[in-house]
Amino acid sequence: MKYIFADSQDFIDPDYDFERDAYSKNRVLQRTDRYPHEMFKEKPYDGMLVSRAILADGVYKTAGAYSIMQSQRFKREGASKFLRYDGQIFGDCGAFSYVKLDKPPYQNQEMIDYYVQCGFTHAFSIDHIIFEYDKKFDDEDSDAVVTDDMKNRFQITQANAKEFLRISKEKKVSFEPIGVVQAWSPKSMQKASKSLVDMGYEYIAIGGLAPLDADTCEEIVSAIRKVIPQETKIHLFGFAKANQLKQFLPYNITSFDSTSPLTRAFKDKKFNYFTPKERYTAIRIPSSDGTASLKRKISSGVISQENAQKMEKLSLKAIRDYDKGMTSLEDALDKITAYEKLFRAKIPIERYQQVLKDKYWQQCSCEICQAVGVEVIIFRNSNRNRRRGFHNLWQFMRELEELLKGQH
Repeated sequence: MKYIFADSQDFIDPDYDFERDAYSKNRVLQRTDRYPHEMFKEKPYDGMLVSRAILADGVYKTAGAYSIMQSQRFKREGASKFLRYDGQIFGDCGAFSYVKLDKPPYQNQEMIDYYVQCGFTHAFSIDHIIFEYDKKFDDEDSDAVVTDDMKNRFQITQANAKEFLRISKEKKVSFEPIGVVQAWSPKSMQKASKSLVDMGYEYIAIGGLAPLDADTCEEIVSAIRKVIPQETKIHLFGFAKANQLKQFLPYNITSFDSTSPLTRAFKDKKFNYFTPKERYTAIRIPSSDGTASLKRKISSGVISQENAQKMEKLSLKAIRDYDKGMTSLEDALDKITAYEKLFRAKIPIERYQQVLKDKYWQQCSCEICQAVGVEVIIFRNSNRNRRRGFHNLWQFMRELEELLKGQH
């Protein structure tokens, strides 16, 4: 089971100055920044995925992460050189970006040319997402109705997959084509999957899993595996249930993509920092200049900007001094929570106590924790938060390897 990481311009300035909170003087966005795979000796994933939606190439207007110049360079240099990554790179059409359209904005010939030009090792057929999954659609006594829109999306996805594979074979493309499954129930998922295998696909991808819970995802995978050969490879699209992978081991999953370990570093309310035994909460010490609720209080005169900045500096000094053994946990926590109370009422003091008490960053062997120490646990800006996310990727990969070892 391979873990594929979806790129979204998630890189860091390797020489970021944490004391001054400043980028390095000679930084050039993306070019001098470093991706997760450039920060570790041991790989943090098995491959990468690039969605067409993050490119600004004029084919379809989306709020892509890449600038126009970056998109042009990506096509000109190819995915491997642009990402500075020599492993497997999956290309995807970015169906989430056009979900509200009646049909995808891309044609198969154009998409295949794009995949070839960029040098992807694997490429997905053009799909159209169906979000209305429910097993009740298979119950004849249910009042659930499969709409014309759902049927249309099913047919579009199937027709595209058929033409995509035909053109790929005719052109003898260098990438491995992967047929995408979109459907609304176990039986329709089975029908779509078997159809792709009958077309000649040796690798299929199950779409529409992102909003579903792990048990429902397993229900889908189990149903599909019953009607396709064991040797047919399966990819799970946007699989955010990474912590529940164990229950999917019996189904011979080839790959899955997820950004969850990284994004939880700054989007999850509780579990921001991964360790082998615990998921810790990061400690919030945001900039007094960049916190909306605090800025409102300053502008309304509830608190002075000078006092807010002073408390912010005391919080940062306290957590760094605690890391060095120069102050107590209680003293550090007092200063941290006093500042945090300026901009939010509910503070997870017990979870803060736990992460500070355990000091896992001091014993972690990953390059991020070794390099920046306590800065990794501070919830503050993108260079800290992404570093914590990089650490999570590294830790998640170690856990996945252990899980797969236990399978044999």
